[in-house]
Amino acid sequence: MKKYHIISNPTAGKTKAKKSLELVENVFSERGASFETHLSESEKDATRIVRELTEAGETEIIAHGGDGTLHEVLNGLADPALCNLGLIPSGTGNDFAEKIGLPLEPVKAAELILNGEAKQTDYLDVGGVRCMNVAGLGMDVDVLERCKRGKMKGKIKYLLSLVQSLFAFKGIKVQIESEGVSEERDVLIAAACNGSQFGGGIRICPVADVTDKKLNAVIVDCIGGKMKIIKAFLQLMKGKILEYPLAKHFLCEKLKFIPAKPCTVQLDGELYTDLDFTVQLRSGLKFYR
Repeated sequence: MKKYHIISNPTAGKTKAKKSLELVENVFSERGASFETHLSESEKDATRIVRELTEAGETEIIAHGGDGTLHEVLNGLADPALCNLGLIPSGTGNDFAEKIGLPLEPVKAAELILNGEAKQTDYLDVGGVRCMNVAGLGMDVDVLERCKRGKMKGKIKYLLSLVQSLFAFKGIKVQIESEGVSEERDVLIAAACNGSQFGGGIRICPVADVTDKKLNAVIVDCIGGKMKIIKAFLQLMKGKILEYPLAKHFLCEKLKFIPAKPCTVQLDGELYTDLDFTVQLRSGLKFYR
């Protein structure tokens, strides 16, 4: 019999996490499934838990939380090709879950795992760190850094930080290398996408496909003054950034961003400094969807 290991972030989605986990555990119990729940107690703790489980030969790993929890769990897998990974969304932001059409209601998400089959799903390798959804640098990182400093909670905090960043961010000069082509651009956002959205529903790359074995590069230029940036922002909020004249989109298997100055980058909304932004698409992971 399979044994499922549920890795739960008790702070994901704030107060709803505990209730969500109770509902999930009830579903697994009622179905007679063998399972064990593991609570992460601090940052990166989920990665440690999953590493220990998978090195011991466990293969059924379920992340219970948001995009950040999924990111930690993915990076804990000793060998993604040997594991079946599931997600029960319970975070403030559930961008990857929404992208692949997972139920956001915990009971339905648990039933999908118990009834379903883990299917081939792509992920990204960014300088040796795995990324399930979107990796980027530029204004998206500026927004996340403002969020960390802010005192407000939830999506309203992100939107407020986004507006503040819109008027303060001045762009980053980046060397972009892919498929033998190299060019320097002054960017508002430079992103490598496996999923299609970030920031709680902002569609950076609506055409992204997590099964096509290709990564999507999206680069939005930061030229033409503040009005151009505002226009780009409005197109981004409407999910039409790829139609914006100063946006460039292409498919590739490998991509490298080299910022002119050291900067922070984000992977699945998690911030990293001094990370080599060399992105490669990886296959072999099996995901319940």
